[in-house]
Amino acid sequence: MLWWSREYPVTDASREAEVNPDTAVDVYGWLRDVCSTKLISVPIVLGGPGKVVQIDESLFRHKPKHHRGRATRQELWVFGMVDTSFQPSLGFMQLVPNRQAATLYPIIQAHVANGTTVYSNEWSAYRQVASLPQVAAHQMVNHSVNFVDPATGVHTQNIESYWSRAKRKLKRMKGCHAEQLPSYLDEFMWRERYGPSARDVWFNIMHHISEQYPV
Repeated sequence: MLWWSREYPVTDASREAEVNPDTAVDVYGWLRDVCSTKLISVPIVLGGPGKVVQIDESLFRHKPKHHRGRATRQELWVFGMVDTSFQPSLGFMQLVPNRQAATLYPIIQAHVANGTTVYSNEWSAYRQVASLPQVAAHQMVNHSVNFVDPATGVHTQNIESYWSRAKRKLKRMKGCHAEQLPSYLDEFMWRERYGPSARDVWFNIMHHISEQYPV
């Protein structure tokens, strides 16, 4: 757990801890499960009155680890939101089967607080976001013309930065299995809330383990 707290790649952790690589993989997977369970018990809610939440979807072109033969890539869509009142922005991400309004709107309703102003691009699925009860106002920016609307100042640069941070973490790991992507997204969100430092990660993961596995 020490090496996980310090974000060591699992291969390095296996070597440093002198354990079988499969054991290290299992421990890392179990710790991600602890993160996921914590996020279920304490759901992420973004925004609120006077706050802006930017929404967007991003394509994770995913190359599986330890592939054999010709490399294949899977295209996985992830829907995300960030609360711009934090620096850097705090967010939420979820793997989605498609980018339709029927898929995205329940996620917005579950993770956006009442009274929130929402910024987005002009993707067709977002056209009725203002009708959601949690949304106080919805403004869009046309990315085919400007990245920042010169008249309103509306932009989605915070969520774009968030995507970059999340993808950099996956790139450092040299990929992951597609079915494990949700747990890696959960770990990323858990760390940004509970792990500003390796010391905080260690303390909080131990605390959350004790919550979930009381003696």
